[in-house]
Amino acid sequence: MKYISYDYYISQYGGSMIPEEEFSYIASAASTVVDLLVSSPISIITEKIRLAVAYEAETLFAQGGIDALSGLAAVTSGIDEKLGDYSIGTPYVSNQKRCFSIGGVPVAGMTVAILKKEGLMSRCVYAEEEL
Repeated sequence: MKYISYDYYISQYGGSMIPEEEFSYIASAASTVVDLLVSSPISIITEKIRLAVAYEAETLFAQGGIDALSGLAAVTSGIDEKLGDYSIGTPYVSNQKRCFSIGGVPVAGMTVAILKKEGLMSRCVYAEEEL
């Protein structure tokens, strides 16, 4: 089930990153990710659920869309070291922890924060992490 429409994404969330022709697929996938994160099935779609899905949709799109869903998310290179033709890069992270993911599928930090604050996040998702 898709929790947000393109109209919501543009007019209420204020999004502009995801083109309309790709939106339905990405929004459905983002809704599925949110369903995986919550502790019980969503029966009432609140504004917080819509907001969490919108953040997740933009993260999936920014990380490669379909590629992100197959675990091949884009990686933003941070520090690069070069020696002749050989180079190595490290992913950029704003702190010491890597971004959240489920089986390689990226999960927006804001999505996690919103669901956790609302008491909707499944404890088993973050039991090992200090959020």
